[in-house]
Amino acid sequence: MTQELNILLTCIGRRVALLQEFRRAMADLGLKGRLIGTDTSALAPGFHVADEGLPVPEVSDPRYVDVLLEICRTRHIGMVVPQIDWELPVLAAARERFAAIGTHMIVSSPRVVNIGRDKLETYKFLTKNGFDTPRILSYTQALKGPFPLFIKPRYGSSAKDVHVVEDRRSLVYYHRVCRESLIQEYVEGIEFTVDVYAGLDGVAELAVPRQRLEVRGGEVAKAKTVRHPEIINQSLRLVELLRECIGVVTLQCFLTPDHKIKFIEMNPRFGGGVPLAIKAGADFPRWLIEEHLGRKADIRREAWQDGLLMLRYDAAVFRHIRDLPEWGRPEKVTR
Repeated sequence: MTQELNILLTCIGRRVALLQEFRRAMADLGLKGRLIGTDTSALAPGFHVADEGLPVPEVSDPRYVDVLLEICRTRHIGMVVPQIDWELPVLAAARERFAAIGTHMIVSSPRVVNIGRDKLETYKFLTKNGFDTPRILSYTQALKGPFPLFIKPRYGSSAKDVHVVEDRRSLVYYHRVCRESLIQEYVEGIEFTVDVYAGLDGVAELAVPRQRLEVRGGEVAKAKTVRHPEIINQSLRLVELLRECIGVVTLQCFLTPDHKIKFIEMNPRFGGGVPLAIKAGADFPRWLIEEHLGRKADIRREAWQDGLLMLRYDAAVFRHIRDLPEWGRPEKVTR
């Protein structure tokens, strides 16, 4: 008998490529089922590429978890895959509620989520465990230079409100307008994103570094896989020390001109550029589905392609406005 599995991807937005990889993995495994996408806007492209798009409140709305739970009950969802940083604390705290109705929430523990979400906690974790990371400076220290420096939100995502501070005047300005920000030493080097697979048991099985060649709107536009042994080893060790990780953990680091590896971010979720690692052979969607079904996933640490490029471009979804649900139609069209 063919097994069935329905999967929900939350905050689907533009995550069409990842949705399609889950669809492909289900087909490869011979599974029947549907892929559901939720979003606050019916104008989200992924909303229309999913087998069904469903509206949800904003993550900050107290009803958010209850609405997702009802969707999981009525659509018989087996697995939920969160997509964005600011929903992780809410969903991590509600994992048991989803488990009670037979739905597997693919999210790390609240402790891990907090370490990744709070950039000060990220810094403390990295320094405590011996990882190199850009030094955090107080405002008074930063005023003395040297410049440039780097300022970013303590709770941030998608490179929003992240700035290079070129001089003392700029520092005074950004310190005033960017509330709850951290000031760090500026680091030059090659920027990498590393996808680490921790599965459902929290064991760091595999790491795929991706060199960021071009970034647009905070998300990678061009990248290539790089088999850098030390980045791989340090990334696996980092996730092992975090413990309580579930699914895929996305790390960011710099490789400096003097070959130091400086970690700057830890996000316990699928990253926007993860389709590159998947195409290279790290089949995260398939492995998660297999583990969810109680099967043994064939995970080989070296079985991914080095030097694979991802060159992203814009694609479009076309729908007539009358085909959108009433709640999701734009109130007015501007020219």
